[in-house]
Amino acid sequence: MWGEKVVCPHCGKLTNKAPYCKYCGKPLDLPEEKSPEAEEAESEEAKKEIVIERVGEEVLERKPSVQEISEERKIVEQLANVYSWRNSLLELFLNGEASAEVFVEIYKEYRNRIKAVNSKRLEMIKSLEDRISELNSKLEQLKIRHEIGEIPDKQYITEKLSIDRELSKIKPRLNILHNAFNVKLADLPEYEAKIREFRDRISSEGVSRGLSEEDVNMIVSDLDETLESLKDLLELHKKLKRELEKIELRYRVGELTEEEYLAAKQKIERQMEI
Repeated sequence: MWGEKVVCPHCGKLTNKAPYCKYCGKPLDLPEEKSPEAEEAESEEAKKEIVIERVGEEVLERKPSVQEISEERKIVEQLANVYSWRNSLLELFLNGEASAEVFVEIYKEYRNRIKAVNSKRLEMIKSLEDRISELNSKLEQLKIRHEIGEIPDKQYITEKLSIDRELSKIKPRLNILHNAFNVKLADLPEYEAKIREFRDRISSEGVSRGLSEEDVNMIVSDLDETLESLKDLLELHKKLKRELEKIELRYRVGELTEEEYLAAKQKIERQMEI
């Protein structure tokens, strides 16, 4: 009895043939016997669900090619390079290896380049986020139209997989664009600490090293903006660190096998290296 499957008349899900549905808990009110036609219909429904789930999982696991994310990576690399040069310039100035006049001239050049490239990055982010919103709306409409019978199963599966495929390509591109500094998550705390050090030293030493109050305020404002931009990335870093600690504890108490523990750990560590 428990190996057979039936469709619950209440929630519509395929469940074990039993007095109650394992999903919604309501009584199944099963007839004593089923016709071969009914059993065949249930079998076909189950196959359709499996097809949707399996193919959907394959689509979501598929990663975009290098070519598909080249534009986003190019923008981020351009921006990260200028940020890196700006940071090196700040370090040279604070170590007394550049005059205030030359430092400010080059700093303002880097500042303008950062604004120009970052403006394009933000436009790309908005475009991708708008597309994700549009696709999610289409997915919701598709689901409703399928549930009320307007769209047949075959059309539903085809269109759903098409939307899932596009979403699976967009999200990695968006992740790249969100890391404007092209810094690995594992290295973020050190990077953030360095920016904070620059900010504090410029604020306290800038005028004594020959900068005007206006230039000091400009640089401090820029560095504050950088620190603000790092917040979401740092939050993601903290989240992954917590997940790493949790699977460590689950393994130590015996909930996870060594194989499960190592697989989960490697997955998080790969994310930290992105």
